[in-house]
Amino acid sequence: MTSTIKTVLLITHEQTSSTDTGLVGQALLDAGHIIKTHEVFSVSPDGTRTINADFPDPRDFDAVIAFGSFGHIYEIHDDWITREILYISVLHQQEIPYLGICFGAQLLAESVGGTTVRADRMEAGLITFEPGYTCPVPPGPWFSWHSDKVELPEHIDVLATTAIAPQVFRTGRSIGVQFHPEADGDLMEEWIRLGGHELEGVLSIEDFRRQWAVHEPAAESNTRELLDWFLSSP
Repeated sequence: MTSTIKTVLLITHEQTSSTDTGLVGQALLDAGHIIKTHEVFSVSPDGTRTINADFPDPRDFDAVIAFGSFGHIYEIHDDWITREILYISVLHQQEIPYLGICFGAQLLAESVGGTTVRADRMEAGLITFEPGYTCPVPPGPWFSWHSDKVELPEHIDVLATTAIAPQVFRTGRSIGVQFHPEADGDLMEEWIRLGGHELEGVLSIEDFRRQWAVHEPAAESNTRELLDWFLSSP
């Protein structure tokens, strides 16, 4: 990973645990980068849900990474999502490197004139890119869990796809990835606990776990390559 120490903002959208940033957060710390976390949602001990859409000054950061959500953009009509899309637009305009992961990629798509729609079918488990991908990261394995896809304007560079959805796209210094490079064993188990019902008829939970047990080391290595590309891209 790039040797220049950077201050990176991590934006999370789940009400789970500190594992939300998974391998991505750990890899950044291992490389000596400084990370700050902005939780869009938090839950107090008494169960009160708080939304924080007061995003920090983007000029305080060398890069921003936004993570996934169990929510679907087209079903959310709250003010916070409009504010986050605007925030991403500002990052893009100011050429502050932005990496959107799954839901974060969909927010990026919306901010540059694209849209998010339901995919033909759910994509879950470990994936590899279709032949012809042009991004400088491995074609897989990557951890996937989503039922939506982005539709992008023609001027956006799509660097990798699967049969179900665009997987990597780029515009300026902003990158979107539909898969989950942050996934590790703990995070996968947290998602299974919260949303395992979504996998019914798609992939058995035990098959999911077996896939991950075999391929976790390769997926972790791929994540570090992706972050190195993101942080060092001109």
